[in-house]
Amino acid sequence: MLSIFRNRLFVAVASGHFAVDVLNSVGPVLMAVLAQPLGLSYGQIGLALTLYTFAGALSQPLFGLLADRFRGRPVFLAGLGAVWMVLCFGAMAFQTSWALILPFFLLASFGSGLFHPIGTATASMVNRARAGSATSLFFFSGQLGLAIGPALAGRLFGFGGALGMLPLCLLALLPAGLMLAAPALPPAPAAEPRTGGAAAPRAAGLIVAAFVLLVAVRASIQAAYTAFLPTLFAERGWSAAWYGALAGTFMLAAAIGNVISGELADRHGMRMATVGPLLLGVPAGLVCLLAPTPLTAFLACALAGLLIGGQHSVLVVHAQRLLPVRQGFAAGLILGFTFAAGGIGTWLGGLAANQQGLLPVMEAITLLGAPAALLALTLPGRAPRPHVPATTPGAEALR
Repeated sequence: MLSIFRNRLFVAVASGHFAVDVLNSVGPVLMAVLAQPLGLSYGQIGLALTLYTFAGALSQPLFGLLADRFRGRPVFLAGLGAVWMVLCFGAMAFQTSWALILPFFLLASFGSGLFHPIGTATASMVNRARAGSATSLFFFSGQLGLAIGPALAGRLFGFGGALGMLPLCLLALLPAGLMLAAPALPPAPAAEPRTGGAAAPRAAGLIVAAFVLLVAVRASIQAAYTAFLPTLFAERGWSAAWYGALAGTFMLAAAIGNVISGELADRHGMRMATVGPLLLGVPAGLVCLLAPTPLTAFLACALAGLLIGGQHSVLVVHAQRLLPVRQGFAAGLILGFTFAAGGIGTWLGGLAANQQGLLPVMEAITLLGAPAALLALTLPGRAPRPHVPATTPGAEALR
């Protein structure tokens, strides 16, 4: 699996994902630094972070379409997206007015929106025979950036205030340069003609509908855990150090779960890599929610994160296969829909918790893993690996 890191193109997009998500992760920390000197309210901070998330997510399908039309080296566009983020965040570091900081902050999200569909599509195509593993490692790089970014930013902001953003921007320039200079993608193998009877279109429509519902339900489960686990444990009187570490444990385990699921999907098919973890995630999640002590919660959070958060890369790869001639658009569409569905699911869960209490609602959300597993039965099993002729340019990278 790790041999993929010998591929220059993959190294460029994976390191780019790490740098872009480091920058994505510093928003909440930066808002906390600016809150007191600028007199920001909780409403202003919440609105800024929400707009940033939705602008980045909803722009991804449009940028994916742009990448599909950009012949030759679409990764060059991904590099421009990283450079755009560096310029916007760098400009923010020198501003002292919220009226100027907010526009630069929101504009930076479009750099993330440009990078993600191109990086995701590229990661799945540098090694088409092991697309699941390659995509999972690509997402692991981003999640590592999300985990490291806040701690690194907090230390830098503690020394230099908002100017602490500048070292992070300089860090991002190296992977941006790798993407700007990255080689072109190897050509795709010829597609085999599809066959099917008169009922095929209707069956295909039902499979797509089941897949869309699966993505929405799974994204809502993971987003709810990410959003509400700290609050749930805080209500038990546990310290911020404990529930912060528990939330980080869940996220790190989810990143590792993506790598494991990608390898399982390549070896045994997407159905096996998704159905089993979703079913096992139900009891693991319930133990996590009901854990009586922090130590028990750590073990349960790690297992729940591994199982609940591990299917993201597999579902992204499947979405790209549903639209094989529009890889950038497919990646942007699935990523944008995943983030938006998770946000809506979290909002609805919060509304329900206001009426019923947080623990009962989280238990109900966890139980949604069972119907999600049933929906995942529509995913394909193990597919034969594509034949790559020895004379194909870049064939060595595909082996």
